[in-house]
Amino acid sequence: MNSSRSVFILSREYPPTTVGGTSTVARNLATGLLGEGWRVTVVTTHAHEDREVREEVDGVTVLRVGAGLVYNTGTGLGVESLRVHRRMHAAAERLAAETGIPDFIALPDLFCLPEATMFARAHSVPLVNILLQDFRAITPYDRDAHRVTNGVTADRTHLLAVEEKALRGSDCTVFISQALSDAITGYYAGPYAPHRVVHLGVDPAEIAQVEADPGRLARHSALLGPHPASVPLLVACGRLVPVKGFGPLLTALARLGPVDRPGAPRVLPHLALVGEGPEMPNLRRQATELGLADRVTFLGDIPRHEALGWMSVADVAVVPSLWESFCYVCAEMMAFGRPVVASAVDSLRELMPSDSFGYPVPVRGPSGARTLDPADLTHALRAALTRPEEAATRGERARQRIMETFTNERFARELSDLGQHLAKAGAHG
Repeated sequence: MNSSRSVFILSREYPPTTVGGTSTVARNLATGLLGEGWRVTVVTTHAHEDREVREEVDGVTVLRVGAGLVYNTGTGLGVESLRVHRRMHAAAERLAAETGIPDFIALPDLFCLPEATMFARAHSVPLVNILLQDFRAITPYDRDAHRVTNGVTADRTHLLAVEEKALRGSDCTVFISQALSDAITGYYAGPYAPHRVVHLGVDPAEIAQVEADPGRLARHSALLGPHPASVPLLVACGRLVPVKGFGPLLTALARLGPVDRPGAPRVLPHLALVGEGPEMPNLRRQATELGLADRVTFLGDIPRHEALGWMSVADVAVVPSLWESFCYVCAEMMAFGRPVVASAVDSLRELMPSDSFGYPVPVRGPSGARTLDPADLTHALRAALTRPEEAATRGERARQRIMETFTNERFARELSDLGQHLAKAGAHG
């Protein structure tokens, strides 16, 4: 694309292979800005390889830096970590020498802050920090160290230090929900960078592609047997960590027992749980102890398109989180028109502001010490399952709300406007 506007996006993971996460934000930002007329380059890593690869992915230039790993297994300035930072910074410098200095740097991956900051300061380029997490809110639920990604831990103190540096050192911080903005700005005394709220959004084209895929229906039938319509399917999706609330969900499912549905009295719902993480052994053990071994399918870390397919065929989708900064999963479930049972926390209340759009479930306690009563979850699940016409009505309202308010096109347009504004203002200049 011949464009006078250029942006570099730094993210250690790209493109997304599963639902949610930093890489999904990076991909949606890249394709969205491309649609807004920007020339987009993503600097990312080439996991487990030392060679560098440059390619075009959906019109986006992607430079994969040979880093040998995506994340080192500790935190701080370890040798492996420094090597990744140095190589990504060097790759950005080479690109700038070849293609010109970008108009701004977009940082959806907090772990790329050192190289993004060095490049931005060296070239007087605005740095936009897209903040995705509230580590103070989520780390209290961890059983030990915080899992940055599967198999990789990080120290809470280091996470908070990086968060504060990004907040104070960028030219603008974008919070992906009002709840996240309220929380983070409440932690720190000024001064820090200007900030604004720009909600993430779904990709309607991706939603349509999933809905047109007959494979999702075949997988649904294969799971539930020759008469899948008679077995109500619940679908939940996310990293298997305590803050996602899958433990209370299993307890609620056991208490739910059989439900009465039109034409199918006394049927037992089946739960498909998409995701991987350190809680997998505990959840499997809990399911067995509750007598749910044949009513819960742990699908694991399946490809993104397949995970979205499961969301699209759910009779009822479930998001029992104790904290969320935005929640792509909930937004995508709503975009498929599925009735969603979701905890009424943080950004989920922005996606689902009332029971007109789903089935909000109350939580108790302050942030960092919240609890979700399985009895409340059971009540909401029963209401959604036993009155499918009402559930479908709420699901359709939810679809309309997401498609009107929470689309990636809107997210990208606001980031595009912000990038142009900062470039004209001469940030770092």
